[in-house]
Amino acid sequence: MSNQETILRLLIQAAPDYCSGEWLAQQLAISRPAVWKCIQRLQLSGHQIESRHYRGYRYLMSNQLSAPVIEQGLRDLPPFKLIVRSTVDSTNRDVKRLISQGVVTVPTVVIADTQTAGYGRSGRSFYSPGQTGIYLSIGLPINDQASFDAGLLTTSTAVVVAQTLQQLFKVPVALKWVNDVLVNQHKVVGILSEGTTDLETGQMDAVVIGIGINLTTAAFPDELVTKAGAVTTGTTDVTRNQVIQVLLHRFFTSYPTYQRGDFMAEYRRLSMVIGQSVTLASGQQTYQGRVLDIDDRGALVVQLTSGQVRHFTSGEITKVNLQTGGYRG
Repeated sequence: MSNQETILRLLIQAAPDYCSGEWLAQQLAISRPAVWKCIQRLQLSGHQIESRHYRGYRYLMSNQLSAPVIEQGLRDLPPFKLIVRSTVDSTNRDVKRLISQGVVTVPTVVIADTQTAGYGRSGRSFYSPGQTGIYLSIGLPINDQASFDAGLLTTSTAVVVAQTLQQLFKVPVALKWVNDVLVNQHKVVGILSEGTTDLETGQMDAVVIGIGINLTTAAFPDELVTKAGAVTTGTTDVTRNQVIQVLLHRFFTSYPTYQRGDFMAEYRRLSMVIGQSVTLASGQQTYQGRVLDIDDRGALVVQLTSGQVRHFTSGEITKVNLQTGGYRG
């Protein structure tokens, strides 16, 4: 660990109190001018560190993504690896590269300030500007094929994200089956789960869950402006690091028991599609009908216009005709 990172961790641990330059120098066995140079480099990289004569330095929470800040609130969780990058093509692709290199032996989280080629379902691009969003992917080694349930893991993740936003921002959250999170009738979160396969065994060896959150994004491309939105459009004291902390804590706390589906009652409560007329694309077919329920495995239960009731375990709702409200996506 570099002197710069060690100083950052010491300041984070002490916050909101000050650390004197002399004390920091003693901890690292370096000179006070060397401490000051490390502080300057941290400030230049975006960290807010206050300097005060006779008191020293203290860390101020900011929107600058920081692994030490995020990890500070996750010490009680089982081991996992956290990587923070300034720019990637896609956090999902980045995690898949790590998996292919054989380095993902424990859950691995990649977070980026911006993505140059972020994507969602069917390869659609995911708008990923810097500073205003959260783009992260969780790589999970799959050791027990028999107990793995992709549908429940995706629905569990949607509930985790929804509860995180409700806790931190007090906003009305709705879920559009299976993986879209909406605030004020606009999509603010996309969730994409992808599996990776071991080339020797031909079996899935890991799953990657990508989560993209439009936290404070104020402007969207023309093709998204009517459907996409931000979690909050006003000023907020909640930082991206805090959101990630709460989200990861909720995720890794629930992950060991997600197969039980204990969260499904909450998923149904948050669902915006139960009782609504929808158009659903599944495979090469398009279906229309009324959503009756979401079953205990996360499947969508639809009464088709023919009267037949079907359970859909995969697919995408392409249109929801709400009886009330302004959403028409």
